[in-house]
Amino acid sequence: MPMRSRLPGLADAAIAVAMAGVLYYLALRVRLWEDFYVESAPAVRALIAGRLHSFLTLAPVYGGSLLLQAPASLLGGAIAGLDGAYRFGSLFCIGALCALALCLARLQRADGRRLPARLLAIAVVVANPAASWALKEGHPEEILAAAMCVGGMLLLLRGRVSAAAILLGLAVATKQWALLALPLAFVAAAGERLRFSILAGASAALLAAPMALANAGRVIATNRGLSASPDIFHPQQIWWALHLYYMRPLGGPTSTIFGPSPVAFVAGYSHPLIVLCAVLLALAYWSRRRRVEPSDALLMLALVLLVRCMLDPWNVIYYQFPFLLCLAAWEIATRRRAPLLALLASGLVWLSFRPVNLGSSGDATDLFYLTWALPAALLMLWRSLRLPRPRPLDAIRRLPHDRGAAALARR
Repeated sequence: MPMRSRLPGLADAAIAVAMAGVLYYLALRVRLWEDFYVESAPAVRALIAGRLHSFLTLAPVYGGSLLLQAPASLLGGAIAGLDGAYRFGSLFCIGALCALALCLARLQRADGRRLPARLLAIAVVVANPAASWALKEGHPEEILAAAMCVGGMLLLLRGRVSAAAILLGLAVATKQWALLALPLAFVAAAGERLRFSILAGASAALLAAPMALANAGRVIATNRGLSASPDIFHPQQIWWALHLYYMRPLGGPTSTIFGPSPVAFVAGYSHPLIVLCAVLLALAYWSRRRRVEPSDALLMLALVLLVRCMLDPWNVIYYQFPFLLCLAAWEIATRRRAPLLALLASGLVWLSFRPVNLGSSGDATDLFYLTWALPAALLMLWRSLRLPRPRPLDAIRRLPHDRGAAALARR
C-alpha cells in the first residue's frame, strides 16, 4: 500500500501505544496488586522457578489466563523477578486490548471517521479507569477476558463463527464471568449453533485441562465456591438494603478487616441468579429475532454484563469494564459513531466507586450507583429488543365508540 494510505492506520497504532502507556503508568506506577500476591503469586513463582506441575497445581480459579500470559511472565520474571512477571503479564493483556481497539478504529476509518473521533474511541477502550483499577488490584486477566469476549461477539456478528467460538471459549477459561456471554452468542449463531457449541466448549476445555489434570479436586472446589458470596458486600449493587446490621470479619475469624454481611438469600443465590438472568435475556432476544438486527446482540451483551454488576454483592470497579468495553464496541461498530455513551458511563462508574464511595455513606453510594445503572439497563433492554413505544392515544381509540370514549379521544 502507498505510504499515504497507511498513515491513518499508523496514526491509530501510535495512539493505541500512547493510550497503553497512559494505562500502564496510571495503574502500575505504585506497587499495589494485592490480589495478585494473594491469589496468583505462588503459581507464578513456581512458573519462574521451572516447576510446571506446582504452577498448575497452585493456579487460581482463573488459571487459564496465567497459561496465556506464561511466556510474558517468564520473560518478566527472568528480568525482574515476581514484580517483572506481573508487569510483563499485564503488558500482554494490555496488548490484547489494544488489538481490539485497533480493529474498532479500522471500522471507524471505513466509515470515514476523522482522527479526533478515532482518538476518543481508542482512549475510551484502552485508557479506561475501570481497566486501570483492574491492574491496580492485581487482575490483568479481567482486561484480557473482556477483550476476548467482546472481540468474539464482534467476530460472530460478522459471520466468523469458528474464530468467535474459539475466542469466547478461551475467554470463559480465562475468567468465568465470560460464561454469561455464551447463551446470547448461542442464539446469535443462527444456523451454526452446533459448530459454535463444539468449538467453544473444546477451546475452553483445552485451556482449562492442564489445571484440571494437575489438581482436579481444587479446580472443582474453587469453581463451586463461585456460586456463593458469603463475605464481601459492597454498596454498589441492588442488594445493599438487605445487608445485616452487624459487622463480620472478612477473610476468616482472625481477620482485622470488617464489613457488612449479606443475608442468607443474597449470599447463596445472587450468583446463580446472574446466570439465570443471562439465559432469560438471551431467550428474550431469541423471541424477538424477527424484529431485531444481529448487531443488537452486542447491546444485549452489554446489558447482560451490566446486570451482572448490579446483582453481584462483590461488585467492584473493574467488574464494570467488560460492560463499558461492550457498550463502546456497540457504539462504534453498530451505531457508527464515537463512543459518547461509553465515555459518559465510564465517568459515572469512576464517580460511583471513587469520590462518591469514599466521601459518602453506603446508602448514598448505593443510591448514586442505582440512579444511573437502573435507567441505563432499562434503556438498553428497550433498545436491544426494539420494543415498541407506548401509544396511549391508540389504546383510547380502540375503546367502544360511546359518547364518553369519543370525547376522550378528541381531547
